[in-house]
Amino acid sequence: MKLLGIDYGRKKIGLALGDENLKLVTPFRSIPNNNLAQKNIVHLVNEYGITKIVIGLPLTLRGNEGQRAKEVREFAKNLRSILPDTVEIVFWDERFTTQEAYRYLEAYNWRKKREYKDSISAFIILSEYLEAI
Repeated sequence: MKLLGIDYGRKKIGLALGDENLKLVTPFRSIPNNNLAQKNIVHLVNEYGITKIVIGLPLTLRGNEGQRAKEVREFAKNLRSILPDTVEIVFWDERFTTQEAYRYLEAYNWRKKREYKDSISAFIILSEYLEAI
């Protein structure tokens, strides 16, 4: 089963690709969060045969859903409306993934960190999901 991990951000959306059978995840890229973002994601779903999307859900430190989680759920709802019915969407707790992404990128300069942090965050979300199932 092919997977797509998403780290939703107001400016950029980080993406990672994975394979559930192989338990393999790879950071993919970041795309601008604009009016074409969801269409670009649907294109990737079709191009790579994605059957499940794992979206990071930004919970508060207490594990509750705040305003950012509502934005992510709204994004997922809109995405769901244009995806093929065969694609499943699941949410995964993404607390601390940005900090962990910066640890992965420790050796890079600040420009590279900004460039890669979103796709690395998506990689972490998808990796954690695969480890848990």
